[in-house]
Amino acid sequence: MLKSLFTLLIFISAVLLSACHFTPGKIGVSEKYYDFDHKVHYEQTKYSDDHYYLKIKSDSYNHFLQQSVFLLRHSQSLCQGRKPQLLLHGGVQKFDRLPTTPRAYEPDLSVEVTCVTSEKE
Repeated sequence: MLKSLFTLLIFISAVLLSACHFTPGKIGVSEKYYDFDHKVHYEQTKYSDDHYYLKIKSDSYNHFLQQSVFLLRHSQSLCQGRKPQLLLHGGVQKFDRLPTTPRAYEPDLSVEVTCVTSEKE
């Protein structure tokens, strides 16, 4: 009897934990995330399953390359097989190999991601 009660409690706990894991993000609410692979802090706002707004936090000029690669990879994963269409709102940095003056503060990389279905499919 005690063993079956213990098994039931484990099952209920697993169901509750899995329900928390699959909670979808709220529509229209900006949520903050961190990508450990690219070491990028970003905010993501979901408007629908095929429309997102991303704001990648600017931290250094040298890190901009990783932020850009993260943007491409993340938008691809958001669209799940469809084609990501990116609309840049700001934050694209200039590339100077040897700057002669100190770099000005660069704003966050702001991008609107729309997932589109290819005409050929």
